[in-house]
Amino acid sequence: MSDAKQLTALQIIVLTTSTMIGIGIILMPRDLARHVDTPDLWISIIFGAIFMCIVSIIYAFLSSRYPGLSIFDISPIIVGKWFGFIFNFCFVIYCLIISAYILRVTAVIIKNYLLDTTPLYVIAGTFLMVSLYLIANGAGDVVRFFQLYFPIMMFMFIVLALLSTKDINIQNTRPMFETDILPLITGVKITLFSFVGIEFLLVFGTLIKKKSAKNLMYTLWTSLGLTSMLYILFIIISIGVLGVEELKEIAFPTIEMAKSIEFQGFFFERFELIFLFGWLITAFTSLTAYYFSMTTGMKKMFGGSRFMIWISGTIIYVLTLYPEGLTDVFHYSQLIQIISAIAVIAIPGILLLVSLLRRQTYVS
Repeated sequence: MSDAKQLTALQIIVLTTSTMIGIGIILMPRDLARHVDTPDLWISIIFGAIFMCIVSIIYAFLSSRYPGLSIFDISPIIVGKWFGFIFNFCFVIYCLIISAYILRVTAVIIKNYLLDTTPLYVIAGTFLMVSLYLIANGAGDVVRFFQLYFPIMMFMFIVLALLSTKDINIQNTRPMFETDILPLITGVKITLFSFVGIEFLLVFGTLIKKKSAKNLMYTLWTSLGLTSMLYILFIIISIGVLGVEELKEIAFPTIEMAKSIEFQGFFFERFELIFLFGWLITAFTSLTAYYFSMTTGMKKMFGGSRFMIWISGTIIYVLTLYPEGLTDVFHYSQLIQIISAIAVIAIPGILLLVSLLRRQTYVS
């Protein structure tokens, strides 16, 4: 198993950012447009980023108080063996559900836009097997893969954003700053799901030695700032190209925006392939992060067998194919938001609170 010795600040930024920019950039514009229903919906992303910056303080303090430990090690130390097992089990279930959700949405998009005659179960299985191969080589290779493809991913997104600017209708972005503040604030419950991924600071805690909470906090804020800027850019461009009303009706508005790009006489016509190539990397990195976390958690709870990778993969695959259609998948999104809030906010928050009350620290 290949492992990195210690994560640098840059690697933490790449890891968390790559995980956050997954299916959120595809699904969030539609959900947010339906909830806010005005061109100002991008403001909800700012509110969501600010809230997650506050939440990230919890991760920074936990990681600095328990250096060299993952969340699966920290839980039993803070709340005891049995409550620790329950917390870890909840976090594993969270990783399972998110993994299956990412894999199903990704497989549907690949089938609809790239491989329309290939069965869904083949696409999902192949995508999962590639992730399994990467995870089998250890956390070090996972981090290095993220670091290798991060510049490519960002380059593809920037290229698409630049190509899309010529199709923006400025009238679609008006009126601005005339929306009631309440819908923008309540829209945070949608944008929060697009920022999940910073919790992997704790999952990869074994690769983070003693660092100050202040440094870790600034690192996470950098990841959140980079991610929110990319989200805001694509949301504004999507509104300008498609309009709010179209955003509410299209299942994958970001991809449809890429399809609208046309250059007369240009030899390459399907510009959405540029976006899909970059996005599939982010979908893969997000899936890999959650799959790795689920496997790590199961090894901690039930033993360190390498077969846990296959067991975890099988469970993810079965759950991925369980919904009959994409409508059923979207139907579960509200439940997923609740589960995410428990795993990402409640569990780490309780752990930090108990640790502070007990005045407990860990010296590796």
